[in-house]
This record gives sequence, C-alpha cells and structure tokens, in this order.
Amino acid sequence: MKLKHRLSLYAVLIFSVIILIVSSVIYVLFYTEMERREMESLDNKSLIAAIYYLEKDELSIGDHEDIKSQLLKTISRNDIAVFDSLGNQYYGNMLPTSDIHLDYIQMIRKDRNRQFSTHNYFYNGIYYEDNQGNFVVVTRESKGKFNAQMQSLWQILLAVSIFGILIVFLFSWYLGKLAYVPFVNIVQQIRERDSHTFHQPLSIHNTYQELDDLVQTYNSFVDRIAQVFAVQKNFIDYVSHELRTPITALLGTLEVTNQRPRTIGEYEQVLQQLKQYVGDLEETMDNMLLLSGAKTKFEFSNVRVDEIVWQVIENAVLYHQAHVDVDIQVQHQSQLVFSGNDKLLELAITNIIENAIKYSENKPVRVELYLKNDKLQLRVTDQGIGIPEKDLVHVKQNFFRAGNAKGYQGKGIGLSMANIILNLHQIGLSIRNTGNGTEVTLSF
Repeated sequence: MKLKHRLSLYAVLIFSVIILIVSSVIYVLFYTEMERREMESLDNKSLIAAIYYLEKDELSIGDHEDIKSQLLKTISRNDIAVFDSLGNQYYGNMLPTSDIHLDYIQMIRKDRNRQFSTHNYFYNGIYYEDNQGNFVVVTRESKGKFNAQMQSLWQILLAVSIFGILIVFLFSWYLGKLAYVPFVNIVQQIRERDSHTFHQPLSIHNTYQELDDLVQTYNSFVDRIAQVFAVQKNFIDYVSHELRTPITALLGTLEVTNQRPRTIGEYEQVLQQLKQYVGDLEETMDNMLLLSGAKTKFEFSNVRVDEIVWQVIENAVLYHQAHVDVDIQVQHQSQLVFSGNDKLLELAITNIIENAIKYSENKPVRVELYLKNDKLQLRVTDQGIGIPEKDLVHVKQNFFRAGNAKGYQGKGIGLSMANIILNLHQIGLSIRNTGNGTEVTLSF
C-alpha cells in the first residue's frame, strides 16, 4: 500500500473513532438533559394534579378553577392516578397498567418521590399528605415526541459523521498526495542516476525538515561511496601506470644484461639496479594497497596530527637530509586530535612535504600548525619553483605535471593521491603561489 493511501486510511480511521466517541457523548448528554427536563416538568404536573384533586375543599372556587385550567393545559386526566393508603386508585382516569404496581407505590411512600421510564412513557410519583389522608399521586407523559427527537438527533449525528468521514478522506488523500510529491521527486531523481551520475546529490525544495535530513544523509552517504569508488578507480589507474615503469625497467635490464658476458662488478651493478627497481615496485604496491583500503579498510580513529607531522618530517630528514622548520601554535593537545586513518594521512602529508623539498631543491621548508576559526590548519611553505597560475587548477589531476616541473623526477600522482585521501577525510586542500615558492594549506 502506498504511503499516501496509508495516510488517508489512518486519518479516516482516527477521525471515525473520534467522531464516534464525540457523537456518542453528544447523544448521551443530550438524552440525559432532555430526560431530566421531562422529569422536572412531570414532577410539577404531579404537584398540580395533587392540589387539584386533594385540596379542592381548602381552595376557593376561583383558585381551584385556576389550578384546573393549569392542569388541563399540561396533562390529560387519563395520565393521572391518585392512590389512597390502601393502594386503591382514588382519583384520576389512568387505566390500570402493569407499569404501576403495589411495590412501586410503596417505594414512593418510602422515598417521597420516584421516577422511571419505559419505552412509551415517563412516570413520576409523589407522596402527598392531606387532611383526608396520605396519598400517592402518579402522572405520566408519552415518550413519542421525545423518542422522535432522539431519533432525529441520531440521524443528524450519523449524517454529519458520514459526511465528515468523507470530507476527511478527500482532504487526507489530497494532503497525502501533496506530502508524497517530495518522495516522488526523490525516487525519480534516483531512477535517473546511472554509473556516471550516481554521485550527484539529490535536491529538493520547499519540503519538511525530516525529509531534508533524509536527503542530506543520503547525499552524505552517496558522497562517501563516490569517494571510495574514486579511490578504487584511481587505484586501478595508478597500478596500471606505476607497475608498467619498474616492470619495463626490470625486463629491459635483464635483457640487456643477458646479451653478453659481464664482469662480477658489472653483475653487482645490475643487481643493485634490479634491487632498486624491486624496491620501487614494492613501495608502489604498498602505496596502492594502502590507498585502495586493502590494508586499512579505511578504519578511522582519533589520531594526533602533530605526531603524524613529526613522523613525516623525521623520515624527510633521514632520507632526504631536508631542512624543515616547524612552528606549532596550538596550545591545547585536544585541538590536535582528529578522526582519521593515520596511515593514509601520513601518506598524503608525506607527498606534500616531499614535493616541497624536491621542487625547492632542498631549501628550507616551513611547516605550521595553527587554529583558524577554531579549526586546525596545516600549512607547508617552500622556496621552490612554484606552480604556474594556469596549472594550479590541474595539479590535483592524475598524472598531471606543471609545465615548469619537467626537469624534476616524478610521475604526477603524488598530489592527486594526497587530494583523494584528504577528500576521504573531508580535509580542505588549497594551493597558491607566494611569489617565492608554493604554499599548501590543509583545513581539518
């Protein structure tokens, strides 16, 4: 069942229960109030009947005529019965009925007043003391008009309920349709996605907060998947590009070496070259496996950024005899903690710092850790050749090398690899020329 139909059904069911309860309450309250009024009116009529029959000898002719007039206007003598102390009908023209029995008369004498109703009549009985004796006066009123009013009320409530349920169904169906429009739009956008556009974020407008949260969560999830797919794609590109060079060099060296006999010194030189190629190949495989997630599974944990930076600098000094100036301006250690993968972050920062060392020809490199708007920043500044302005927008691409970098060894994958890792960690990467070199800033 579709959501809009389910919403309509729920709305109708809830309204039906509410209207049933409200209608029942209205009916019961109205019935009780009307019955109370009828009984009060009948109680007055019983008193008038008692005065008319039992006080005739004590009233003047004029007063008695007034009482008679009131009695005739309000009740028929056929609905009046006056019983003496023996339970015999003394006055009134009410025919004997099974509704009035001796026990009922005795209850009236005991309680002074008794009321009850049957399907056809309301009955009221009062105990009246007179100089002629003690009497019980019973009057009744037909329920025909009362029952007709109650029947009309019930029909009105039923009609209003049915009409209300119909209106609620139509409105809930319409509102459900309106509420379902954003879902339809989302489903349509997802259906239009393919392998090339699946990473594009969903967009909705003028909707409610819950759906906004859902779309934002979906977009964030898809963005993560897209980043992982990009890593996998780049892994394949890197492998195909990186493995070809050392393998070709290995095969070429072996083929050349095998063309003629060599001296022991020449063989040692060849073995040293082969060892270097194998080392390059092993390093490439390690980087590729690390980047693909085969080793790390992209497990994130709290890491100290300054510790990673010091490890990278230590390696740079050890392997490249680099001159690196470090300036840590962060006061609290907790501000240096970041949720990430330490191996991937170390690889990304290594590529950035080694680029700074290489393209500055081992001139001093400055590394700064500081806060900006309460966010950790890592800035690497070199005194190298810089990057031409026209190439700045391309340096993050796979295998791209700036026009002024052709005299330096490299394959154009270091910065692109770093960019992928930083995107995976949602770390901003900005690059600019300083006039005397290049400045790279990471925004955590």
